[in-house]
Amino acid sequence: MTDAKTYSNFRGFIPIDPIEYNDEILLARDGDLYTKDIKLMNSDEIFQFLNNETVLVSIGQVNSEGGISYLPVTVSTKNSSYKVTMDYMKFATLAEVRTDGSFIGFRRVGVGLRLITLLTANESGINIGDLSSIGLAAKQGTIKGTMMIEVVGIKSREVTTLLPLPSEINQTTIQNAMQALATIKSKIYDEETELFPQVMAIKPDSTSRKRRPIAQIPDSNPETGPERFPTGGDSLLTNPPTTIPNPRPEDIRDDYGNDILLQIGGSKSTVSKYQKAKNLERTAFEYLFDREIDQVIETLNAAEIAYPGFHSVYDINRLLKAERETLRDKNSPKWKEVYERILKDYPWKLSDEIIERLENEIDL
Repeated sequence: MTDAKTYSNFRGFIPIDPIEYNDEILLARDGDLYTKDIKLMNSDEIFQFLNNETVLVSIGQVNSEGGISYLPVTVSTKNSSYKVTMDYMKFATLAEVRTDGSFIGFRRVGVGLRLITLLTANESGINIGDLSSIGLAAKQGTIKGTMMIEVVGIKSREVTTLLPLPSEINQTTIQNAMQALATIKSKIYDEETELFPQVMAIKPDSTSRKRRPIAQIPDSNPETGPERFPTGGDSLLTNPPTTIPNPRPEDIRDDYGNDILLQIGGSKSTVSKYQKAKNLERTAFEYLFDREIDQVIETLNAAEIAYPGFHSVYDINRLLKAERETLRDKNSPKWKEVYERILKDYPWKLSDEIIERLENEIDL
């Protein structure tokens, strides 16, 4: 403890500059599991995904080269510089595995509020883990620095209005900032607030350079990319990693590279799948207006498989399946009821052309 050797082994979550997260998320609805691109998720689905909350303070000491080492210290050393980050996060913790099967760490993806103080201590023994102590020290002139406020992944006009503009560290600016952040936090569940989850913190696996890959993850088709979690005999659960006492050069992992992968490694292109589902949705509505019930359901099934959670495909298909036998009769009045129900309950992301045709069918 005297030599701070326990601190040198510290591996907590490290705050990073927010990076927008782009990936498909596994969700549950009516007892069924489905995946959906995070950019297409509504507020309820985002809250289902972001099911954890935390408030934490991370203290990083700035070295002579400008790098930052995050250590579990709360007391200053004379003439040292620090970056103190206070986070409120509503988040999900996601594991990241390389395509060769090696586990590299965790990332926290979510939305939240961040208060950053960049300071230099002129004395030792100042409690830099407590904002009120920092404000008092600033008043006494034993600490100098600046303060920044970040609203991460939370968008609304009211939030923008509430955001203060601090220019320096003192007791007043800290108090005003804390009051504003508490008010902004209460706006997360407002209907007009939009949420855009970001990668906010990472936790690299400190033992990754000592281990071989867990299992070789098989490649899938080029559209979907490599599978992230293998099944069967090579399961991550049934074959735990083995430690290599003296790793060979080719076994050693680049820790800096792992940090980068944790920040952006989950992003992947979904344009082709999205376009495929969009084309299938259009074809399905052509069948719908021709009153070909079996073809409609079959095409909507294909759209859901191509891009799970696309628009309201799942809900519309469930509605049609429930009325399938009645709708086999093209002259059934149930068709008009179906058009009305789709227009009323499931118009989200439908093109203007489809909405106009639904309205025309109802008016006939």
